[in-house]
Amino acid sequence: MSWFNILLTFLLFLHVTLGNEPKSVDEELQKFLHRVNDRLADLYNKEVLAAWQNEIKGPNDLVALLQSDIATQEIISYLKKISTKAAKFKRLNITDEKLKTQLAKIPVVGYEVLDNDDLDTMYAVTTNMSDIYRNVKLCSFTDPNNCNLTLVPDVQHILHSSKNIAEIEFYWLEWRKKTGTAAKDDFIQFVELYRKTAKLNGFAKPSDYWFRDLEENSVEAFDLLDNIMTQLRPLFEQFHAYIRSELRQIYGSELIEHNKPYPQNLAEIFIGNSYRRTEPEWYVNLPYNDVGLPNITEGLFKRALNNSQRMFWNVAEYYRSIGLPQLEEKFWTDNTMPRADTDDVTCWHKAWKYYGNQHVNLSYCPITNEERFMNMFEAISDVYYYQAYQDQPTLFEDEPFPNFSDALGKVFSMAASSPKYLEKLKIIENKFTTKDARINRLYVMGLRTIFLLPVFYVLDRYRVDVIDEKIDVSNNCAYWELTEKYTGAEPPIVRTNNDFDAPAKLLMEVDDQYTSHLMSTVLQFQLYKRFCELTGQYKQDDPNLPLDLCDLSNQTIIGPLLLDAISLGSSKSYKDIIYMLTNDNELKLDGLLEYFQPLYDWLVEQNKLRNEEIGWTNSDRCVS
Repeated sequence: MSWFNILLTFLLFLHVTLGNEPKSVDEELQKFLHRVNDRLADLYNKEVLAAWQNEIKGPNDLVALLQSDIATQEIISYLKKISTKAAKFKRLNITDEKLKTQLAKIPVVGYEVLDNDDLDTMYAVTTNMSDIYRNVKLCSFTDPNNCNLTLVPDVQHILHSSKNIAEIEFYWLEWRKKTGTAAKDDFIQFVELYRKTAKLNGFAKPSDYWFRDLEENSVEAFDLLDNIMTQLRPLFEQFHAYIRSELRQIYGSELIEHNKPYPQNLAEIFIGNSYRRTEPEWYVNLPYNDVGLPNITEGLFKRALNNSQRMFWNVAEYYRSIGLPQLEEKFWTDNTMPRADTDDVTCWHKAWKYYGNQHVNLSYCPITNEERFMNMFEAISDVYYYQAYQDQPTLFEDEPFPNFSDALGKVFSMAASSPKYLEKLKIIENKFTTKDARINRLYVMGLRTIFLLPVFYVLDRYRVDVIDEKIDVSNNCAYWELTEKYTGAEPPIVRTNNDFDAPAKLLMEVDDQYTSHLMSTVLQFQLYKRFCELTGQYKQDDPNLPLDLCDLSNQTIIGPLLLDAISLGSSKSYKDIIYMLTNDNELKLDGLLEYFQPLYDWLVEQNKLRNEEIGWTNSDRCVS
């Protein structure tokens, strides 16, 4: 063979070899993620459609429930199928940051990583604990033979109007006996299996797995939370002292001692009454009872906003007025359906997103009142949010942390509750913008907001410390130490480590995370402050432009700013998105503190006039 032929053969071989060279890692990952996004969109949409059908047909629609279970199992099976390949990609050198972020957004398998026996046990114990909270029946204080009372609404209605200390204490103990004590063995098994789940999913500590959706490890998460609790403390202590004084006037100084935590059962009833509607049987002693609170439900009917459709278009017009695109005329007829369940406790408006297309549904509650009016602002906020990010890949069609969208919705429901806006709509009279009326409103809002944040903190701190083995599950007093330190409450009677009180406060889902609820609340006020400053509706230390009277309607600068941020979905970190909205990439409590500043000043003044002590000494109501 000639040298020419040898060279030609070598060049041909080289061409074929280079032509068949394996694709780069980024190219292979891009193909993989494209398939994952398409498949997950199909599977997620099956799940959403089943849930939507259940919403509009009723919570016991067997076909919808079966379809939902099948869709969920399909998602789990698919995630397990791709988990090995996803893990391999994570070990490779990926240069494209967007692809790397998408890869990180593939959900972990979760409990399904457990072997079959452990998985069956995990499902059994979590289902059992959930059923205990959902279905528990309590015995009657007045009729011991009647043990068929539900916590909500049966016992709730009794406690809201009862002044009988023995009766109140009875139900407090009955609830803990029927829930906490009954769930203890299941909770212990849950903790053990949760630790195993975290390890098998590749997390160094169970607490890091707990905070996996927050882009923070457990140390960073609690640094943030501890900082928030420290900033909240002065306002909380003043509010706590005032409420303790109010409780003392109701129940006497023997039960409500000076310089001590207040009994949790009595405080919960007092605070819980703030959630009741404005009506003749108002149970909260307002700072200015002669001024009262506006009856917004009555005002809605006077303005003919007396059905869900009229509410919807009024709220849609509000969002158009802040610079967002107008919802199509056919949205109401094509995309909305009434909920089948119209129970006053569970009936709310809700937006439903679908993946990979521009479709969003809305299930609306036919009930018309103040709560549903404000809830409509939150639901329509979600409609805009879901529409804004639906050009993103499926893995980015989400909020940057759980309850981020809830914070946005509540920004606008809070703005809609501004007396200035309601006065503009002629729903309330202008007398409710006076200083006394503002204090009344902030007082009730504070009862509903400020007292929740420490409770959220305690519930997650306790569970995280348990799963990280910093607290023993049987150490009931450790739970009460946290409760006393952060909420200023103690048990009404002596408790010991033979009792098990924490799960009685964990509501229905033992692994539901409360940190994201706390972060969402902080973000809500942070965004509100920013939007009000940006539009000139709030100026710090200007008595004519206080934050609690800020009205954002017709402020068209907000819409474009909002759209730019929410269109990113979860493609950027929550800190990046917060920075776009606020020029600050950290969650800060400044917005909440400035919003409630008039209330704080009033509380300081009142506590001095009453000679009330601030803070509390250690409780002796739990004995190890």
